[in-house]
Amino acid sequence: MKRRTFLQLGGMTAAGAWLSGCRSANEKLIPYLVPPDEGVTPGRAEYFASACRFCPAGCGILVRVSEGRAKKIEGNPDHPVNRGKLCARGQAILQEVYHPDRVPQPLRRSGPRGSGKFTPISWGEGLSLLTGQLRTLQRERTTERLALMTPQLQGTLADLAARFMATFGSPHHIRFDLLAPDWLRAANRRSFGQASLPWYDIAGTRYLLSFGADFLEYHLSPVHYGFAFGRMRQGRDTVRGHFTYVGGRMSLTAASADRWMPARPGSEGALALGMARLILSESLYDAASLAANGLRPDRLSAGLEGYDLPRVAQLTGLSQQVIAEVAREFATTPPSLAMAGEMVAFQENGAEAVRAVQLLNVLVGNLNRPGGVYPGGGPVAGPENSFADLLALVEKMRGDRMGVALIHGDPLHAIPQTTGFPEALGRVPFIVSFSPLLDDTALQADLVLPDHAALESWGDVIPLAAPRGTVIGLMQPVVTPLHDTRQFPEVLMTTARELGGGMAAAFPYQSYQEMLKETMKRELHPAGGIDLETVWVDLLRQGGLFKTEGKRGKGYRWRAEAPIPLPAEPRFAGDERRFPLHLQVYPSTAFYDGRGAPLPWLQQLPDPMTTVVWDSWVEINPGTAAGLGIGFGDLVEVTSPRGSLRLPAVIYPGIRPDLVAIPMGQGHRGMGRYAAGRGANPLVLLALPPSETGPLPAWNATRVRVARISKEGGLVTAGNPEGSYRGELIEI
Repeated sequence: MKRRTFLQLGGMTAAGAWLSGCRSANEKLIPYLVPPDEGVTPGRAEYFASACRFCPAGCGILVRVSEGRAKKIEGNPDHPVNRGKLCARGQAILQEVYHPDRVPQPLRRSGPRGSGKFTPISWGEGLSLLTGQLRTLQRERTTERLALMTPQLQGTLADLAARFMATFGSPHHIRFDLLAPDWLRAANRRSFGQASLPWYDIAGTRYLLSFGADFLEYHLSPVHYGFAFGRMRQGRDTVRGHFTYVGGRMSLTAASADRWMPARPGSEGALALGMARLILSESLYDAASLAANGLRPDRLSAGLEGYDLPRVAQLTGLSQQVIAEVAREFATTPPSLAMAGEMVAFQENGAEAVRAVQLLNVLVGNLNRPGGVYPGGGPVAGPENSFADLLALVEKMRGDRMGVALIHGDPLHAIPQTTGFPEALGRVPFIVSFSPLLDDTALQADLVLPDHAALESWGDVIPLAAPRGTVIGLMQPVVTPLHDTRQFPEVLMTTARELGGGMAAAFPYQSYQEMLKETMKRELHPAGGIDLETVWVDLLRQGGLFKTEGKRGKGYRWRAEAPIPLPAEPRFAGDERRFPLHLQVYPSTAFYDGRGAPLPWLQQLPDPMTTVVWDSWVEINPGTAAGLGIGFGDLVEVTSPRGSLRLPAVIYPGIRPDLVAIPMGQGHRGMGRYAAGRGANPLVLLALPPSETGPLPAWNATRVRVARISKEGGLVTAGNPEGSYRGELIEI
């Protein structure tokens, strides 16, 4: 049977099976009883390789399709990132295709912004509205008044979007992603002179030291590093790697460690430098590594004079004995490896704290060695946006200097309100959303041009933390689109052709698939001279282009002019007397930054540390909760200098007494029936701390206070789905 016929028939079957409730009463699908001549056996499954774009990890997937209906997603064993493994989020994207609240066709706003009132229109009308707005900017010679907001794009789509904006004449393509590792690229650029993201050889190390890098949940590539962590622990007959975790909250990653060091928020950089000073003073460093990186032990020691054990213990709240033990273990258990994560980076002194952790790897010779850290094979230098770019766009929107905003993603939910973005976006005259669901941003849009679901789309996915070499996952449509939707890059290309002139000339392709093929052709043979059609089917069957062997490229080396990292005393937003507790906002294991909230499988997935389902919560240390009269499941109010939220309390022994933590991902106004009105969005609490260099994305540098409201928090856990669990927890 031809694949095109298979998908056409399958699309009808899938639409009838999953979305019959969305069809009018007089519509019928003829039951599929007699297969065509090519022959399809009902119930027989076919597998199609593709790539997951739920998060930037870029795992490979296999989709099981039966009679045109995608039924199950598994990991692709041939993909070098996940090797057949897959997280729950990757498996749940199946529900995106068949979500009952998908936008079935273009919509034009017919009521006030945010009212949810839209009128269905055709694609011809929708594209005419869009091109009309863009032609007005061209006619008035104000093309710089166009903004394109997307998550951080990759590969062909990144090239297409950049080309669209550059040819149109606007510099305002903001690729904002709250969890993007731009902070790690910046630290690598400052320390090593290259912005490539690292690849950590966790499987080969004997001593792993994580400073707030939750690699089992979301940091860079959780499936890849989770698999590597298992090999570190159990993959060698005579070696079981040791793991120490530094951070104020016991995450799932921290719970897997041999030692947990709950350092004060913002003190992690000082801890790293205190360990470095001890390693230098006791001559436990790798002399060859320091020489190769142009560093002298005496100069380093002099620069770290202020980080003696007594002072570091005072700053971190940890004992001198524990700090010294970990420093000695790290230096004398080669190969060892230190990682820095978001919990460190998102402090006011985070940039230098990350570099302090990097210095530890230099001291003990972990650069470019097995069991250490290498420059990775992911995107070399981006694309990335600084926080300053986002704030600059907000100022232009506030000043009525932007006329049209094209938005792919849900920035109204994912950008903290302290930036002023929600109010600024409201001043843009014409907003276009490409969301497949009416999310928070789409509810404010004037025009909605719905995108395909991921399993209906073409694309290339470059993993963030791929092994060194070339790893490009290929997305391919495994089912026929169920609705009258169009893929986002196709809409941009169609719009460019409609605008004509230089815009049309910039896109000489008949389709996005053709442009994607040209990208793969250049990757395979940069000099040309290859007939791609002969290998295209093999690439699709394999799931992408994987070349992880061969040339290693340039390794990490400390820049001669790079100063010694010296993190300043951390600053926090909020007066300590009025707001005595630190706030930590962390990505949900299920929802990541919120994009998984519409999927009921993920809503029903119990949080691994609290077992809470279908809700948000705030984690409070038992001693702190007792002092405030708060019990498990009580409704509490969390207040910051920016605002307040009400949500149930979880009494959580694995957190510092001066810290509370809230997972992100819930609190949507839109996003469909499974996400709307559920839980709370903790990003509304975040404030920007004072800084001499201007506003910084210090998302974990906010202070709060917590007050009990009532017993009725409505908390639901997996162990007690009918109501709130109010058992006792023992403090450790």
